[in-house]
Amino acid sequence: MNQYQQEFIQNLKELRCQKQFSQAKLSELCNVATGTIGNIECGISKPSFDLILNMARVLDVHPATLFSKHSSFASADSENKKMLQLIKQQIEVFLEKSE
Repeated sequence: MNQYQQEFIQNLKELRCQKQFSQAKLSELCNVATGTIGNIECGISKPSFDLILNMARVLDVHPATLFSKHSSFASADSENKKMLQLIKQQIEVFLEKSE
């Protein structure tokens, strides 16, 4: 498991717990099978882009937050910070087009 996946999992767990959602409840709210969130948090499976967007909506955060809340981006060099900004911009464009 790479660093970004570990950070994504840590962020997902923390945000889910802040909302006081069980894995089963978040799965239900995201319209996925009961074990899906558990499998993602254990590193067994990886979410689709659509599921990432759906989880972010349910957790009431920007999708990029799932990747960057406790990430090395916080102390990253300028190249990585530029990459995060680009990712955020691309997500915003995607979200605007899908409305």
